[in-house]
Amino acid sequence: MQISTLIIQMGLLGCGLIGISVYYVGIRSAKAFYLTAVLLLTFTVFVPLHILLDESPIWWIFNQILGNMSTLKLVIYWSFCAGIAVLAVSNQIFYARKASTGMRKVFHILSLVVFIPGLLYKCSFLYLASGVVVGIFLALEIVRILNIPPLGHHLQDGFAVFSDEKDTGNLALTPIYLLVGCSLPLWIHPSPCDVTDSAMFTLPPLLSGLLSIGLGDTAASIVLKKTIEGTVACILSQIGLVYLLIYFGCLAPLTMEYGIKLFTAIIIGSYVEAKTTQVDNLVLPLVMYIIII
Repeated sequence: MQISTLIIQMGLLGCGLIGISVYYVGIRSAKAFYLTAVLLLTFTVFVPLHILLDESPIWWIFNQILGNMSTLKLVIYWSFCAGIAVLAVSNQIFYARKASTGMRKVFHILSLVVFIPGLLYKCSFLYLASGVVVGIFLALEIVRILNIPPLGHHLQDGFAVFSDEKDTGNLALTPIYLLVGCSLPLWIHPSPCDVTDSAMFTLPPLLSGLLSIGLGDTAASIVLKKTIEGTVACILSQIGLVYLLIYFGCLAPLTMEYGIKLFTAIIIGSYVEAKTTQVDNLVLPLVMYIIII
């Protein structure tokens, strides 16, 4: 976990420096962008990490994947989920159709099916992967804004069909907020992974983002967002997921006290979802986590 934290911090620093350099230097050409990115990542990320770890950080990550069959299977499963996401975006672009609210919520559901197996079986690797993917998302957003080939044009087409009323500026922050909202409880919770590399015994607070925005917000939007019916759907869907996790043995039965605390968090989080006009992908996980913890 300490090595993963170091890799995440250095990687995000590198992405931030690329963004700052692009903005202040005024880089626009693909050649200049890639040259700048390679130099900055090499001398501010890879070389320092290589010195600190006494080995390549990329090789260290590959060792985590290839050195354990269950981790490799999980990565293959995640790759399949990523493929579904890419196909969903490609389909919307191909037919030039503006994505409906239901279609955008597909990514919220995918966050559930990606994060829950990771929390249950490979908690520490999920911790690493979530941070790395945030860095990838930031890098892709820079590529989209600058329209850097070969991905810039395709990313802009995806933004055009999936953007909503919250994406009013040049930045497409909604997908980054979704990933951060789902990952934030895992990042800030003390010692989230046990000796078996599972988060089963600390699962309820780590589910704060997944329950509130992965499932609750999705259910509310599909039924009727910002209404009593939507709020009821938001509450019931979250309670239903908790029950299923307990039923299948993924979550230990809750004590009366902890059950009341979790139910209270779901109620208050659902109320905030119905009333807030802010970025709920960040607000709701924090509200739930603070109450549950």
